[in-house]
Amino acid sequence: MTLPRNSARTGRRALAALASPARHEVLGALAEGPATVRVLAERLGRSRQALYHHLDVLERAGVVRVAGEVGEGRSREKLYAIHPEGLQLTDAPASPGEVRTAVRASQAMLRLTTREVAAAILASGLRRDGPERELMAVRAKVRLSAQKLRQLNEHLDAIHTMLTSTGDAGKEDALYAVTLILTPAREAGLGDATRKRAPARRSGR
Repeated sequence: MTLPRNSARTGRRALAALASPARHEVLGALAEGPATVRVLAERLGRSRQALYHHLDVLERAGVVRVAGEVGEGRSREKLYAIHPEGLQLTDAPASPGEVRTAVRASQAMLRLTTREVAAAILASGLRRDGPERELMAVRAKVRLSAQKLRQLNEHLDAIHTMLTSTGDAGKEDALYAVTLILTPAREAGLGDATRKRAPARRSGR
């Protein structure tokens, strides 16, 4: 999940807007390039009325912008595009409500990822190994020193840059989905790592 860099307030509006798998799908379709509602309806198989609603929410949140118009007269349509500044969550949610919103946005992203992985597993003819592998799922819990954490983040930043710099991609190129998540892990048997320890009880003596 990625959010606008420019302000915490904009980022929190984007979090709320992204608490819907349908809006993640809209962003995925726009990743192929700017599109009108008519084109998005064809790509996603959704009604134009529903798409107008989702695009309005995304536009007001600063995630999507109107990049121009195409057509003439009654056929004139707005052309929508992903906001050009890049997206990244940089501010921690500041209230319980914002935490719940961030969790819903993350859940929406993961639900969409689950659907895509399930469809890929059932697909035939996918390359599953080699340099042109098309399906990969990895989950690991590992202890990292500060140096290795920096190295990992350098790799993640490089992947993020590659994914958001696709100006040379053509419509004939295949479309792929990539989900990146880095989070601290709980120690086994310790429960929630963020939970505060209860104060020790004093003896009655």
